Amino acid sequence: MKLRIIAKYSIDGVTDGECIWEEKQDQFGTVEKTTKFSGEVLVEFQKDWSLFVERILSQNPSREEFLEKLGKKSDSLEQIVFGNSNPFWRSPGFRGSIQILVDPEFSSLPWEILRTHRGFLFQDSEFRRGIRITFIQKENLQRTNGILLVCNPVKTNLISSVTEECKSLYPILETKLPLRILKENNLTRVRFIEETNSVKYLHYAGHTEKKGIPLGEKDFLNTNDLAVHSFSNLNLVFINSCYSSFDSYEQSGLTTSFLKAGAKEVIGFLFPVESSLAKEIGIKFWKYFLSSKNSHKSITKIRKSLYKGSAKEIITAISLVHFSTQKQTNIYKRIIGITVVLLFLFFFIVFSDNRKEPIKVENLDTLEPTTVAERKTKEQVVLQKDVLLNRISQLKNPEFRKMAFSFLKTKHEFLDDSQKRELLETIFSKENSEEKMYYEFKTRSGF
Repeated sequence: MKLRIIAKYSIDGVTDGECIWEEKQDQFGTVEKTTKFSGEVLVEFQKDWSLFVERILSQNPSREEFLEKLGKKSDSLEQIVFGNSNPFWRSPGFRGSIQILVDPEFSSLPWEILRTHRGFLFQDSEFRRGIRITFIQKENLQRTNGILLVCNPVKTNLISSVTEECKSLYPILETKLPLRILKENNLTRVRFIEETNSVKYLHYAGHTEKKGIPLGEKDFLNTNDLAVHSFSNLNLVFINSCYSSFDSYEQSGLTTSFLKAGAKEVIGFLFPVESSLAKEIGIKFWKYFLSSKNSHKSITKIRKSLYKGSAKEIITAISLVHFSTQKQTNIYKRIIGITVVLLFLFFFIVFSDNRKEPIKVENLDTLEPTTVAERKTKEQVVLQKDVLLNRISQLKNPEFRKMAFSFLKTKHEFLDDSQKRELLETIFSKENSEEKMYYEFKTRSGF
């Protein structure tokens, strides 16, 4: 089920919002429900959430304390957005998948912390997050099966972790895909666009800021610059850095920019993430993905692992955002399944033909299917016959009784079985004495 979160500009300049979703009701069937919410209050929640994340990362409280506070934040977000409406996924009977399509203005909010009847959205393996865009990007036909690995630490304190991440990823990626590498010294605007334009996958390890990717000391590859390019050749992008999925009212974030440019799936972080955790997540993701070819299962596996850890790890699981509404299927399993079915049908037909014997048409007895009407007629005949036989058996005159039974069993020259029964029934229906009935029977039957 899809939930659309739409930005609407109010008179005072603050972006308000509206949620729209379809819901099945007993009285009206499928209906479209809407709730409106205040953009101003949501901005306050965003600021409060940012402070909450900073406190968690710096203090790392106990798991129990963190989950209690997370529950309060979740309830607060639900109250702001849905008011007194109950979200459809909170119903115990809900069994479908949930897709949230968000306008960029509200994309930076942690929608994954909303509760379901089974936990939080970020714990739901079927949950999907996407964005709403106003145009369809042109198709880029320059596609190879390669991957671009960008190593751009920028900051001194990130050099060690980014270097380790890239060194660990090199053998993992190089053995599976044609690999291209862009390091900090060679990373320019032209080179980045040129290399990105000719690969299927992109992994960025390093530092990014809300306004884009740093190039050298002063230059930036702006998010708005990325959005105007056509990167529809990209099946999957992983921007493994702080705030890579953060959007604001003023500009789109990196993940949104890649989605606008045509990328099919983009993974990033809404908030700051510890470099050691980011490195571990990046390495694990590509290991899982290259073996399963399923990004959703890979992200779910990582989130489950993080959720079992400390408060820092859980907040990282929430921050790890996967933008995609595509339901993936393993193409190899589908091919194998189809092949098995076709082989089974082939052998079944071959062996069935070998076992068949010639059919002699002259020996076939054609059996017409018995209709409901025919069955009813037969049942009525049996019932009538029983009544008639009972009536004959009740005759006091033994000769009349014997002749009546014989009349029914003996083939008549002019009357068939039904006509014989009809004749007797007509005689018995009259309120006459047995003598008169006997006389009428002999006269009409010819016995």
